[in-house]
Amino acid sequence: MTTLPVATRYAGDLAVRENGAGFREFVRRAMEAPFLSAEEEHALALRLQEGDDLEAAHQLVHAYLRLVIKTAREYLHYHVSLPDLVQEGTVGLMVAVRKFDPTRGNRLAAYAIWWIRAAMHDFILRSWRMVRIVTTQIKRQLFFKLRQSKASSALLNREEAEELALRFGTDPETILEVDGRMLRPDESLNQCTTEDGEEWIERIPDQRPDPERTLLSVEHQQRTHTLLQSGFKQLTPREQWIVSARFLEDEPPTLEVLAQALSLSRERVRQIEKRAMEKLRAFFQTTPAGQQWACDF
Repeated sequence: MTTLPVATRYAGDLAVRENGAGFREFVRRAMEAPFLSAEEEHALALRLQEGDDLEAAHQLVHAYLRLVIKTAREYLHYHVSLPDLVQEGTVGLMVAVRKFDPTRGNRLAAYAIWWIRAAMHDFILRSWRMVRIVTTQIKRQLFFKLRQSKASSALLNREEAEELALRFGTDPETILEVDGRMLRPDESLNQCTTEDGEEWIERIPDQRPDPERTLLSVEHQQRTHTLLQSGFKQLTPREQWIVSARFLEDEPPTLEVLAQALSLSRERVRQIEKRAMEKLRAFFQTTPAGQQWACDF
C-alpha cells in the first residue's frame, strides 16, 4: 500500500518520548509545513489516486500533520502519551490520504479528521486497561461520551444513569456497566483473598481435560479403531460398504437409498446388513477386547 513507505518517514521521530529532542523537532517541522490551497491539494490527491504517486502522498500527509498534533492534544486528559497519540493519529491520517477521493469536492481535512480521531480512540481504548473495557460500538461511543459528560469521578447512581441513557439513546444498564468498567481498576488474579495467602486464581476451577482421562480416551479410540479394522476383514467388500454407510456415517442413508445404489431390492440389502452384523458379532465374541461390543451388534 502507498501508506507504508510514507509511514517510514515518520517512524523514527514518533518513537521518541514527549520530552525528547526528536519529538520536538518532529512537531516543529510539522507546524512549519506549508498549507496547501484547495487547488494544490486537489492536484496532489489526483496524482496519488491516478498514478499511485508516493511523493504526492508524502506532501499531503506532511501538510496535515499539524491537524494530528492539534487533535492529539485534545485527548491528553485520558492520561496517554502525546507522542503515542500523534503516532496513532498519523496512521489514521495516512489511511485517510490513501482513501481520499478528490472528485467529491471535499477538503482532505474534513475527511481525515474522522480517521485521525478513530485511530486515537482505538489506541485509548486499548491502553486504558490491560483488560478490554468495551467490546461493542455503542459501548465505545459511551466511553468517550461519559468521560466528557460526567462532572465527577464517582460512580453514577441509577437516577443519573437513566438521565444519561435518555440523552445518549441507550439503556441505564449499559450506562452503569460502562461507567463501572471505566472507574474500577484491573485486579490481579494473584491477589490474596484470605489471611493464609490463598489467591483468586486458586479458586478458579480448572476446565482443562484431565491428562490421565485424555490419555485413556486416546488409547481407547486407538484400540477401537484397530478392533474395527480387524472385524471388517471378516466381511466382503459389499458388506463393508453397507455397514460403513449404515453405522459409521454422520447421516446414515436408508436401506432404500442403498438398494438403489447397488441395484438390489431393499430386502436384499437388509439381509446383507444382517449377515454382516452377525459376522462382526461372532468375531468380537472371540476376542477379549471385543466382547463388550458383541451385545451392541
